Amino acid sequence: MPLPNLVDKDLVLSDNQFPVVGIGASAGGIEAFKLFLQSVPEKSGMAYVFVQHLSPDYNSYLPEIFKKSTKIPVLLIADNIHLEPDHVYIIPPGYILTATDGILKLEPIKNKKVKTIDIFFSSLAVVHQSFAIGIVLSGALDDGTVGLQVIKAYGGLTFAQSEDSATFDSMPRSAIRSGAVDFILPAEQIMSKLISINQPFNDGTIEGQIGKNEPEHDEEIFKQLLTVLRIRRGVDFVNYKQSTIKRRIVRRMALVKIEKPKEYLNFLRENKPEQDALYNDMLISVTNFFRDPQSFEVLCESILPAILIHKTPNEAIRIWVAGCATGEEAYSIAICLQEYLGDKASARKIQIFATDVSEIAIARARTGIYRQNDLGGLSTLQIQQFFNKLDGSYQVNKTIRDMCVFAHHNLLKDPPFSRIDLVSCRNVMIYLEPVLQKRALSTFHYALNERGYLMLGKSETIGTSTDIFTHVNKTQKIYQSKGPHGRVRAVTSERSEQTLKAIDQIIPENSSENDINKVADALLLSKYTPAGVMVNQSFDITQFRGKTDPWLAVSPGKPSFNVLKMAREGLSFEIRSLLHLAKTKQEAMRKEGISFKIDNERHYVNIEVVPLSDTEDNYYLILFQNSMLSEPSSLTDSSKLNSRHTPENINAWVQQIDQLEKELTQTREDMRSITETQEAANEELQSANEELLSGSEELRSLNEELETSTEELQSSNEEITIVNNELLDRNEQLNNSRKYTEEIFNTIHDPLVILDKDLVVLRATDGFYNMFRVNEEDTEGKFIYDLGNKQWDIPALREQLEKTLPQQGFFKAFEVDHIFSTIGRRIMQLTARQFDTYTDEKLTLLAIHDITDKRKVEEGLAEAERLLAESKERLHFAIESAGIGAWDFNPITKELIWDNRCKELYGLAPADSIDYAGFLSYIHTDDRSATDNSINKTLKGANRGEFNEEYRTIGKNDQKLRWIKSKGKAYFDKDNKATRFIGTVLDVSIEKDAEQSTIEMLRKKDEFISIASHELKTPVTSLKASLQLLDRMKNDPSPMLPRFLDQANRSMLKITHLIDELLNVNSMKEGQLRLNKSVFVIAGMLKDCCGHVRAAGVHELVVQGDETLKVDADEDRIEQVVVNLVNNVVKYAPESKNIYFIVEKEGNTAKVSVKDTGLGISADKIPHLFDRYYRADYGGGQYSGMGLGLYISSEIIKRHGGKIGVQSEVGKGSTFWFTLPL
Repeated sequence: MPLPNLVDKDLVLSDNQFPVVGIGASAGGIEAFKLFLQSVPEKSGMAYVFVQHLSPDYNSYLPEIFKKSTKIPVLLIADNIHLEPDHVYIIPPGYILTATDGILKLEPIKNKKVKTIDIFFSSLAVVHQSFAIGIVLSGALDDGTVGLQVIKAYGGLTFAQSEDSATFDSMPRSAIRSGAVDFILPAEQIMSKLISINQPFNDGTIEGQIGKNEPEHDEEIFKQLLTVLRIRRGVDFVNYKQSTIKRRIVRRMALVKIEKPKEYLNFLRENKPEQDALYNDMLISVTNFFRDPQSFEVLCESILPAILIHKTPNEAIRIWVAGCATGEEAYSIAICLQEYLGDKASARKIQIFATDVSEIAIARARTGIYRQNDLGGLSTLQIQQFFNKLDGSYQVNKTIRDMCVFAHHNLLKDPPFSRIDLVSCRNVMIYLEPVLQKRALSTFHYALNERGYLMLGKSETIGTSTDIFTHVNKTQKIYQSKGPHGRVRAVTSERSEQTLKAIDQIIPENSSENDINKVADALLLSKYTPAGVMVNQSFDITQFRGKTDPWLAVSPGKPSFNVLKMAREGLSFEIRSLLHLAKTKQEAMRKEGISFKIDNERHYVNIEVVPLSDTEDNYYLILFQNSMLSEPSSLTDSSKLNSRHTPENINAWVQQIDQLEKELTQTREDMRSITETQEAANEELQSANEELLSGSEELRSLNEELETSTEELQSSNEEITIVNNELLDRNEQLNNSRKYTEEIFNTIHDPLVILDKDLVVLRATDGFYNMFRVNEEDTEGKFIYDLGNKQWDIPALREQLEKTLPQQGFFKAFEVDHIFSTIGRRIMQLTARQFDTYTDEKLTLLAIHDITDKRKVEEGLAEAERLLAESKERLHFAIESAGIGAWDFNPITKELIWDNRCKELYGLAPADSIDYAGFLSYIHTDDRSATDNSINKTLKGANRGEFNEEYRTIGKNDQKLRWIKSKGKAYFDKDNKATRFIGTVLDVSIEKDAEQSTIEMLRKKDEFISIASHELKTPVTSLKASLQLLDRMKNDPSPMLPRFLDQANRSMLKITHLIDELLNVNSMKEGQLRLNKSVFVIAGMLKDCCGHVRAAGVHELVVQGDETLKVDADEDRIEQVVVNLVNNVVKYAPESKNIYFIVEKEGNTAKVSVKDTGLGISADKIPHLFDRYYRADYGGGQYSGMGLGLYISSEIIKRHGGKIGVQSEVGKGSTFWFTLPL
């Protein structure tokens, strides 16, 4: 899937090998996360990062709140903090959080609409990949959904809180419906599922229950799982990053609810859909357009010019995008080429071969269709220029698609492309072990031209392959090939021929003849191979390929198939050398023109050794090919002297000299290698000799030290005599000190105990006996854990006395909450310190302090503070969500405090100060006095000190008019004097506008009813009069009879027209307007319509423009629109003798304009012309009508999917126009 363009900066992959759990939440998420934390163990091996939607102005108390729900550390995130397992990290308010290189980075929020959870989840996926875990808890809207999709695409795990357990279910529901969630659970059950999935990795095996006892068994199962995939899909994952592969296997096991690897292996073997699902999980098809924009800048500015400078206009530009995923990388390079070449691009032959092992990704890439969210990284201009909109999505245009050839291809197995100018393989090799990375680089080197370039991902390098690539741009990881090219590369692939055929089928018709020849060459190479043998790691021949008699023969004596023993004279050493180099470097090694003898006749051979990497054991393919070298004639007979220096002989001599020089060079190289090996061995021997000499020197030194020690002992005896006398004096001092200590000990009221080294009680104070209700006989000489029916046998105390005390020599203020059999539940604070007696015996002084009452007070205070903090948090969230501002006024000091929202509603900046006079100055002059009076009355006790007013304000900085609803409460002292006045403000401008709009609509409705009554009354009265006159003439016909009949008909038509308009409005209002569409020529309809106007002879109707343009629409309804527009011209612009119909094609629409040369319409009336019931006055007066004609016309056009409008200027006429889709 395309990577959302959510993270702007470069991200660095983390080396951390522990899961990082990202938790996203919003409204209701705090309680859910507390439930989650309560189930988190102390040693889960995971790090937890909590991202919550918080206001930048909010002082977060979340760490203090969450610390009470877990035993692991809870930290407020600081910039660049390093992630550690078994820690909880909380995002501070007002910041965007991203993960990179094992750390967390903070950035201030600049856009309030930014989705902080999606941003963090996306960075988490990119940096931690399969170690990323995403959890969406309770919250509103949909933040987190896209982030979970990215985590899942990178092989991570995704969770969502179940909708029925979430306080606000919008965020979990959005994630679940996107299909990005692996597990849906209540918050308190998520952790247990995480532990069950992650446990195998803590144990270091696929499945922890077996791994500790039978690791080889687990590894065998793991290999069999990969073998099933290789057989099914032809891709061997053995040398892919094993930690990633194993995590994805366990992920699939969790999804299908299988715990044991053996059971999953059996399930996989019998279930092909699961094989496909596991295979697709192994692949990462995540990319986006112009990923790492700096790389594309270097490509356009430096690399493309360097490629093109060596190209003739007729030479093809050949690019290979290996691991193209869903095609964005290939299309980005194509767009880059198109932009660079400009108009010259069409004249150049451009071939971009985009390959991937994922058939699904390739199939999507071929379509070139992407959602709008997938186009991150592209500019608006690029989207307009290189994409076509298609049913809500976007498709790469044909020009760009024709540059790209997409094919299913395994770059590690299938034959590579050739004569490539640029290989782009970004973010593929990070998933491969070094041996596969080296093979891939070798493949790319083979595919590239001599001056070809290689682009890798930001976290990838060429490693040790500096012999075939050199740096061009280290920052953007762009390299250029070097060394010999065109070297034959051995490909061990059962899919070679199939792949070549598939590529042949998709090569465009305009491919060059050389490309077709290349495919043919590859096919011939796979069929006609040189003779050779396959040997194992002991160099024993396991298979003969072709005729090898010229180079190998059975050796005399005991039969042996060892290739070194069977080699002809002169070849054994060379084969051994090549095998050694191939084994060491794990790449094909070749040597040409090797000389050897058969029956004293010299021959030459080219030998190549190719390591076979797709085998379980180490095998090598040894290929033999006759060399073209030959010996020159050695004619010495005087009769042939004249022919001795023939060109043929001279050429043969040159070749032989050349060959001998090469052999000499190789021999020198072999000698140098042998010399280096020998020197290394000599150095090791020298080092061993030096160690022996050093050991001898140490023994000599030790002997001297012993002699010195003897002298020192003699001296010490003399000193002991002196010290003994001093000890006698010290003993007397000690006795005095002991008496002093005894007195102190007996006067201490707190419990105090002295323990010996075995934790047996030697002494205790009276305070101990009194508090714990024991006596001296039951205490002294007893093991401390046995005291008082073992009431001191407390595990936590054992930990301190037996581990902490011996290590540190003390512990202090250690608390024990315990139920003592003699005094009940108490909280004791223990402090202990070891000290030495004069006999060097270690004793322990244990002081005990009862802090039960103190702790109860502290706990009560902490609970009150917690409840207060939660209450403040809920209040702050509620106020912020409702958009309410708060104020606080001190009537005594006149100090006025507003929060930022309150200042915003009065058009102030957060830094602006405010006082009461300033507050009044921002109130609309019409409301200022009433508001001031209401406040003063409230402060005097009116309405029980409650304030509730609505008034208008004029913003200080933005001059914006707002309707404010303010509520407040005044507080009074015992003298009924106001001491504090607090309240809130709320912007009710929208409600007020809606109220005014409703009033205006009702007014228009009443006006419409009046007009309609008047409009109907006139024709009805006329009809009635005509009918009365006709009734009188029924018996006495008159010449006036036709006139009266015509008048009656016209009145009836007018009534019918008015009723039709009312019915049309009602149908549109109820959504029942039906369209009977057909294809017709617009100009033809215009010529036939408005017969009543043509018959009147006052105005001439002129049709201009495209008279062949057809539309698919309801012809009667469109004619109704045109007639209405023409009637308006006749009514409001009678002086316009010509009325013009203009028909033209505008983009994908047909545009019809009705133009007159009348007085025009003023600008203030134009916005309302298409409103229902609107009747404009022209020239200072109003015309008849109900204000429905243009409204009905507008609705008809909109129902057709078109637009309607007017262009007019007073004194210059008007043009009404509408469009219809083609």
